Amino acid sequence: MKIVFDASGMAVRSYTKAGVYRYGMELLRHLPAHLEENEQLELFFNFFRQRHVARMRETIELVGGLAARCSRMHPRLVRALKVSVERRIGEHQVFHGPFDRLQHTRNSARVLTIHDLAFLRSPSGLPKSWIDELTATVPDSAKRAHRIITASEFSKSDIVEWLRIPAERVKVIQHGVAPNLKPSPDTLIDQKILSELYGVQPNFILYLGTLQPNKNIENLCTAYQELRRDGWEGQLVLAGNEGWLFDEMWQRICDQGNDQGVVRTGFVAEEDISRLYGCCTCFALVSVLEGFGIPVVEAMACGAPVVVADSCSLPEVAGGLAEIVDPWNPRSIAEGLDRAINLGADRADRTRRGIEHAKTFTWDKSAAAHMSVYREANAEVGS
Repeated sequence: MKIVFDASGMAVRSYTKAGVYRYGMELLRHLPAHLEENEQLELFFNFFRQRHVARMRETIELVGGLAARCSRMHPRLVRALKVSVERRIGEHQVFHGPFDRLQHTRNSARVLTIHDLAFLRSPSGLPKSWIDELTATVPDSAKRAHRIITASEFSKSDIVEWLRIPAERVKVIQHGVAPNLKPSPDTLIDQKILSELYGVQPNFILYLGTLQPNKNIENLCTAYQELRRDGWEGQLVLAGNEGWLFDEMWQRICDQGNDQGVVRTGFVAEEDISRLYGCCTCFALVSVLEGFGIPVVEAMACGAPVVVADSCSLPEVAGGLAEIVDPWNPRSIAEGLDRAINLGADRADRTRRGIEHAKTFTWDKSAAAHMSVYREANAEVGS
């Protein structure tokens, strides 16, 4: 059984350090260990522009040198003519589209990962071009898929309801936590490094992820200013790359004076992610919509108290171990942050339970479950 994994998005789009990119990267690192003797895994890239070649090679190297095939047809031409993957790289038994869309195939079993349906459920924080792109491709891809993978029961419910997909075709497979994410052995040294590299001072609230409107960063900044007015003196650290509609979002934050005390780190090196999680006073993810929310369990793995929105997949992923807030209400967010900051004697117990909860999320377990879905889809198509 040859499995073709569509890694095109990892070469073409700026997914670095975002949850979707990490999903693809970690899955590819762990899948080979679960291949049986008659099974093989091959990467597939399709792009037109020469500049993507370097990113393709980098991706192949980062996942351990997996076999790869590349097609250089323009994606719009491929879509318009419905040029099959078989015509471009030959026969295979399973094709996996890991980033919400499926390319056209003739005979293979088609597996699709849908991360969320934000473009349908809460499109206001997304660019119109992206909404149009996903609206034109995701529903059609879902209908053509023999199996759909998603990371939470919340997202499964959305897929069944919004896309009218039979529930038995949708499999929930949770994401994992990288094994290097664990409590800091020396927070004093780590904090010194963070101060030197990013200007991050002790006693800070952390958000880590792409900086864009659909992450509800504006309400987080407003809530943080309420904490400052109540006398809290720590920083709010926004760690990660600027995403779509960032300039407009940041201008609104500045116009309201809600940038005071806020530190933007920009790109964060891999080795500094655990330092940020491990040194923060608390971690906050108050998005209105997430398909999973990898940073929630990553923060717990490093011992951080967590604040999450009472929406989407976040309470499900947090497992009752986070402060729950109303994402639409900055005062509610501020109160949740205050509770997490001032856990007092309960902090050690919350940290211990969070670490144990995070241990249940492993990429090895996720990869094994993906292989089971591949085999199930192949058996159905081959029968």
